[in-house]
Amino acid sequence: MASLGVTALAAAATASAWQQPVCDVYCHARLANQAEAAGDVAQYRVHVRAVADVAPSHPGSVFALARAFMRTGAPDSAVASLARLGRMGDTRDPNADSLFAPLWTRRGYGDARNSLLANRLPILDGRLAFDLDDPDFVPEAIAYDSTRRRFLAGSLSRRLIAAVEPNGKTSAFVPTSPGMLRVVGIHVDAPRGRLWFATWGPDTTARAASTEPPSITRLFLAEMATGRIVKSWTPDGGRPGHLLNDFVVMGDGSLFITDTERGSIHRLRSPADTIELFVQPDLARFSTANGITSSPDGQRLYVAFLEGIARIDVATRAVNLLPTPDTVSAASIDGLYWYRGDLIGVQGIPTLERVVRYALSADGDRIVSGAVLERGQPVIRQPTTGVIVGSRFYYIANSQYGRLDDRGGPLAPQTGAPARTSVRVIDLR
Repeated sequence: MASLGVTALAAAATASAWQQPVCDVYCHARLANQAEAAGDVAQYRVHVRAVADVAPSHPGSVFALARAFMRTGAPDSAVASLARLGRMGDTRDPNADSLFAPLWTRRGYGDARNSLLANRLPILDGRLAFDLDDPDFVPEAIAYDSTRRRFLAGSLSRRLIAAVEPNGKTSAFVPTSPGMLRVVGIHVDAPRGRLWFATWGPDTTARAASTEPPSITRLFLAEMATGRIVKSWTPDGGRPGHLLNDFVVMGDGSLFITDTERGSIHRLRSPADTIELFVQPDLARFSTANGITSSPDGQRLYVAFLEGIARIDVATRAVNLLPTPDTVSAASIDGLYWYRGDLIGVQGIPTLERVVRYALSADGDRIVSGAVLERGQPVIRQPTTGVIVGSRFYYIANSQYGRLDDRGGPLAPQTGAPARTSVRVIDLR
């Protein structure tokens, strides 16, 4: 759930607030937006600061902080925030916001703006692996079947899982069936011959509102050899308001699953068990749980939240946000993967669309640096998730998920020449 700043965050606040009694990042963003509209500068800064405190590496919060400094007569602090935004890799042009016009001739502003614009220069260390043949496939996730040496891709629009040939030709492997919704996370458990996938969709029975309705969601298990669905699960007795999104398959075959709508983590111990709530982080500090991975020993989970990447101790269930240098953003990551002591993240914020390799400290408790592996529109636009195959990372570079209607309507048509979704590959070494 990427966003450009406090105003954009506020647009999602109403959908989030129906289920959350605490004032989370969306709540503070909405209140900041209201305060600014009312001319209440003091309250505007209070709520912007609250967002920045819980989401310190989100470029939207850093940009909003720069605007708050302008509103409260601190132009040098505004320039410093914009300079930090440039160091983080953000690509927005502050000249597009008239609030910063008084800074145009101020010392340091030109350097900060040039740094932001320089981040638009492409970094393309990978290469094209294949284009999907169906321009309306709209994938969110891919997996790799090492036994048959093929990729599998899940479709948000077609509501199926396809086998993908090396030339990008797709054929239905798990065809759409009753109960299947928009396919999100996909993972192969090769040792047990299992294919796991999660699906979600808007609850069309919810009352009409100006924001998206609560989600309905299901987890499925299929046979890897045949694609036959064996079983499915719904959390919380099938009640709406959950979005099972991504998951990690542990060494013993159990699953930890993110619930984006609730910001929580579920666990499924075995196909004979039921989905249980594993941890519900503090809703005031952690929202929209998304990508998830684990350390090789299975003792730590790493989960991507809007606010950043958190480490969860499996034994104690303690949740802690990983500190990051002020040059690094680890916010709003979609796909998240462990690789040789580092984390590979696919970041889909509109002004920060890229693949990043995050180096962790020896104890895994903090991020020490972030190296951009790929960025640059139009090659990388609305990237989502990927899969590590050996020492290579394959990822969906231009998912087209922006064409989806969050209320369940038809897929928006493409404008101009039809584009196909690309899967790119990076040699991680």
